[in-house]
Amino acid sequence: MRLEIIGLKLPEVTQEIDLLDAIVSAAEKQAGGLRRDDVLVITSKIISKARGYIFSIKELEEKASGRAKRLAKYTRKPVWLVEGILRVSRRIVAAIPLTSIVDVEEFAEKYGAKRENVLELLEKDPCVLVTAMPDGRLATDAGIDSSNVPPGFACYPPLDPDKEARRIALEIRKRTGKDVAVIIVDTEASLTKIGSVDVAIGCSGIDPVDRCFGELDLYGKPKYGGIDLVADEIACAAALLIKQAAQGVPVVVIRGLKYKKTYSVGVKDIYIPRKTLRKGILKTFLATAKLKLLRLI
Repeated sequence: MRLEIIGLKLPEVTQEIDLLDAIVSAAEKQAGGLRRDDVLVITSKIISKARGYIFSIKELEEKASGRAKRLAKYTRKPVWLVEGILRVSRRIVAAIPLTSIVDVEEFAEKYGAKRENVLELLEKDPCVLVTAMPDGRLATDAGIDSSNVPPGFACYPPLDPDKEARRIALEIRKRTGKDVAVIIVDTEASLTKIGSVDVAIGCSGIDPVDRCFGELDLYGKPKYGGIDLVADEIACAAALLIKQAAQGVPVVVIRGLKYKKTYSVGVKDIYIPRKTLRKGILKTFLATAKLKLLRLI
């Protein structure tokens, strides 16, 4: 069994270039062309840059709402960023005051590339806002990012990533005659570890999860598991080449992977519904409280 992970270097992506042409051309030169059943992993940022999902920071500052200004004051976040978050997210779910939680000096020493840069970044933006996006996912700061875009601008991720992935898959089939799966990825903070991880935010042509709950194990017993997040696993594999700095590898071809093909299910279809999430939190709290009262935990 063999799996290939091939990074594609692309020229600087702007609205003026044909992104699909650039990807197909790069695949021809660097991966022997796209092949049937390849999985194409694309960073959300180059889609945003190509499609014009970009804010002018100056415009956001000048037209910031009163609510954005008040939020910026109390969170000490840049007002332009708060305004952008309010524009593209459905709502703000939580505020995480980073500098009140971590020891900034220790954090800079352990995880920073350069101490001065870490301190400057946290001074300018000491709080992270967790937001609910239009497609149902949670994102930190609505996925807005000013890195690797021209000075004075910031980009936001596609608001319907599954639709974007479907459009790309169909266009690639039209141009090359090849059926490929497409996964759009973005970087998000880990909930349980210090750091970030790439996750799938949109897909087409591939089922984002394995549906094998209760499948028999080696000993013939049904497994309590088997719903693997396939699209996220692929995103993590691709991230080893993409990384997060100016590496110039925004697209990765995964070759040799066996997967279930589907165009009827996207990433947004596997998010836990808000109603179920609320019910789950309440039931978990009550069950835990009961066990604590009984002194069983």
